[in-house]
Amino acid sequence: MRVRDFLLLWLALSAAPVFAVDTVRLAVGEWVPYTSEVHPEGRMLQTVVTEAFKLEGVSVVYGYFPWKRSYIQAEMGEYDGTFPWNKTPERVKAFHFPKLSLVKDESVFFHLKSTPFDWQTLQDLKKFRVGVTLGYKEEISFKEQGILAEVVPTEELNFRKMLLGRIDVYQTSKSVGYSTINAMFSPEEAKLFTHHPKPVSQGEYFVLFSKKTPRGQELAAKFDEGLKKLKASGAYAKIMSTGPSAAAK
Repeated sequence: MRVRDFLLLWLALSAAPVFAVDTVRLAVGEWVPYTSEVHPEGRMLQTVVTEAFKLEGVSVVYGYFPWKRSYIQAEMGEYDGTFPWNKTPERVKAFHFPKLSLVKDESVFFHLKSTPFDWQTLQDLKKFRVGVTLGYKEEISFKEQGILAEVVPTEELNFRKMLLGRIDVYQTSKSVGYSTINAMFSPEEAKLFTHHPKPVSQGEYFVLFSKKTPRGQELAAKFDEGLKKLKASGAYAKIMSTGPSAAAK
């Protein structure tokens, strides 16, 4: 009887469905209000990515690094992907892009109100001291335009240098820029910053899935399906409405 009971139990377990937990590993950095290791309220896009994948039965594990390192680790396949990044020809070669972007956000030039800054073309930047963050696409595009820019590891350092009068201009997402300024500085100091009303571009940010991982294309497709469901349910709009206002002061 014991052998029979054992066989029946084994058959029952063999027939039972096995629910394997599928996991995706994504490398990100500090870019409040979109991604953050230290600010729980600054993870709008992380929440979108987590919830979209959850709808497809996939859990997300995040690794936090400086942006340049996040990009390289995903490019090499050490992580499945990274976000949020613009689409460029260089990145299309190394990554699978989902059909749907995470968010669209204006990219603008920030400066102090006391700095008489104006521009029509990027060549106008040659008259100013320009800051750029290591690993951002502007690092390459400014160099191609012959614009000398001071490169530092983080956005925070660029805004701190601006307040100290060491750079005049810095380009970034309008939402991220004001979130960073308001988090870093006192209300009195934050009022010293502004942005030029002419947008540099309409930024469109994606999750990048490495071509070095065997299932990069599959993950991109799963994310698209999950994001479609998240938007259809109204949850996407609710998540994105919880972020801080990016209105200029």
